[in-house]
Parts: sequence; structure tokens; C-alpha cells
Amino acid sequence: MFFKEKGEDILAALSGNVISIADVESPIFAGKVVGDGVAIVPYDGLAVAPISGIVSFVGEQKHTYGITGFDGTEVLIHLGIGTVELKGEGFTPYVQKGDKVSAGDPICNVNWKLVKEKNLDITSPVIITSGSMENIKRLTVLQGLAQAGKSVCMRYYPVKK
Repeated sequence: MFFKEKGEDILAALSGNVISIADVESPIFAGKVVGDGVAIVPYDGLAVAPISGIVSFVGEQKHTYGITGFDGTEVLIHLGIGTVELKGEGFTPYVQKGDKVSAGDPICNVNWKLVKEKNLDITSPVIITSGSMENIKRLTVLQGLAQAGKSVCMRYYPVKK
């Protein structure tokens, strides 16, 4: 008798085009130094929680968010590439460290027009952090158009304990 392996879904944190993390114009993300996942080229500014859990950090410059799922898996949302240069300008956070969120809850709004005016890349990595990847045996990625909080962009299969 065969049992279907159960995976855990990660929803798109932004509405837009989901691409391979290897296609990001940043060696840190493309090289999977920080972790593995996808990137989203967004078409609107609302960022949502890709998983349910606790907000484990909000970057000082308001462009990065970490959410630790109830199974201990941490997902990083990095809004744009090089956006640390904006020092928080154009980012309106809706959460703070320690907040409990459900998948699909708003976490931040981004003024992508401002980001583009500053000649920065709007491509936004959504990754499972490298520390959490140690507990994952397989990660599948779903590319193409996605709707924030509704479309699955990744599914991970935890190592059985």
C-alpha cells in the first residue's frame, strides 16, 4: 500500500510573476546563500504572509520580513533587490516582530513606483531560510502568474522525525 507524501504549501507573498530564484540578479539569492525558494516580479504593492506563524523579524529598513511557521520553518520575504538603500522610504509595514499571522494576512505595502524611480529592482525573493532547509527533504516550485495569499508558489516536504 502506498501513502501520498504530504507537503506544506507556501503561498505567493505578492501578486505577480513567480520566477526561479536562480534568475534573480543577486548572487546572494541566486546562489541560494540565504536559502531556497522563488522570486516574484510584483504587479502591485501589497505583500502578505506566505504562511501562518509568528513574525520572527522585521528588517530595520522595513524591506525584509521573516515568518516562522508553527512547524519551525522560517520564510523570508525580501521586498525588492537593493531596497535597503531606501532606508524604509516607500514601505508601510502592517506587522511587527512577535505578531501572529495567518497565511494571506497583509504584512506590508510597497510603493513600487518609488522603487523603480530609484532604479532599484522590484524582484522580490520569497525563500525558506538556509537554517530551515536542513529540515526539508524536497522543495517544489510553481512558476507563473500568482495572486498574493491565494496561489501556491512552493511546496516543501519535511524530513520525517
